[in-house]
Amino acid sequence: MMSRFNRIALLALLLLGITACTSKPVVNIENSAPPTAVKGEDDMRRAILTALQRRQWTVERADQGQILASVTRRSHQAQVTIPYTASTYSIRYRGSRNLDYRNGKIHRTYNTWTQNLDRSIQQELSSPSLYMPQ
Repeated sequence: MMSRFNRIALLALLLLGITACTSKPVVNIENSAPPTAVKGEDDMRRAILTALQRRQWTVERADQGQILASVTRRSHQAQVTIPYTASTYSIRYRGSRNLDYRNGKIHRTYNTWTQNLDRSIQQELSSPSLYMPQ
């Protein structure tokens, strides 16, 4: 029969193991290139802003060459910086709330959110409607 101390220690180790499974290294998307040539920085900006809107991210600031955005789901929030040029863009971790960020690791949901955003930006950059006059 296990002593009370051993049960508590085992439970603590089990909980620690479960928590560790949800943390993954933060994946920054660096210098991602569009699948087809982009006519200019304005088209890149438009594609990023459209993808952010479709994924229900909030644009906090949109300067020339850089966008600050965040997404909130329930009590969780992630903030990213998206620097861009006419030929590439990056999605970089800027901050978070309730995603257990520590020492370069974060809840795996963060990486899912940014990978989905990256995929949506790529889709927008492939869209013929991107090049239609606004």
